[in-house]
Amino acid sequence: MDSMNQPRSDPKRARRIGISLAILALGLGIWGATTFQRTAERVRGDPGLSYRNPEALDKVLARGDAAERAGDRGSAIVAYRFIIAVGAGTNPELQNYVAAARRGLTRLGVEPPP
Repeated sequence: MDSMNQPRSDPKRARRIGISLAILALGLGIWGATTFQRTAERVRGDPGLSYRNPEALDKVLARGDAAERAGDRGSAIVAYRFIIAVGAGTNPELQNYVAAARRGLTRLGVEPPP
């Protein structure tokens, strides 16, 4: 092949790109580590944080209802109490789940927590 048609590699340019990518990777690693650490601290301080959303509470409520229908009183009580503990006093969107859990405990003859 003709050497005139070959693109020339520029070692200085390659070095700059390599250093830039290394700095970017280091920055992303530091950002990821600090974000992970902050999230871990928040979850340690508030264990219910990851369950405080409608999708999670809907699943737990369904499990509680299924346990109640199956006659598994203990599992139903645990599920309903969990919903009340996680959802009480938080997002208004979650109050329907808390109210349903309170009704479930009442049906089971258990006094709902305040």
